[in-house]
Amino acid sequence: MNSRTEAPHMAYGYLRVLSEVADRAAYAQECDMKRFAEERGFQLVAIYHEFVCGALDAFNELVEALSHTGARHVVVPSLSHFGESGRLRDALLDRLEFGVEARVYALDTSLVTGA
Repeated sequence: MNSRTEAPHMAYGYLRVLSEVADRAAYAQECDMKRFAEERGFQLVAIYHEFVCGALDAFNELVEALSHTGARHVVVPSLSHFGESGRLRDALLDRLEFGVEARVYALDTSLVTGA
C-alpha cells in the first residue's frame, strides 16, 4: 500500500459494545458506519471494538493504526462511544485531534471534529 495516495481515503471505526447491546444492534451500527464512510468517499478499513467498560485497549490500537497508516478519519455511531464522562470523551477526542490529527465523524449528529 502506498500510504501517501491511499491514506487520505482510509477511515477507521470505533465502537464501544456494551454487554446489553445485542449482536444485531452492533452489526447494524457497523453497517451504518460503513455506509456513512462510503458516502463520503472513505474506505472503512477496520472497526475497533471496546467490550470492557472503562477499557481503552481498542482505542489505543486505533491511535496506533492511525499513526502508522497516515489515515486521518475516524467514524463512530456517536461521541458517547468515547465514554459517558464529558472529561474522558474530551480527552480521547483531543488525543485523536491533536495527537494524530484525525477528524472524528459522529453518525448521530453528523458532527466532524478535528483538523
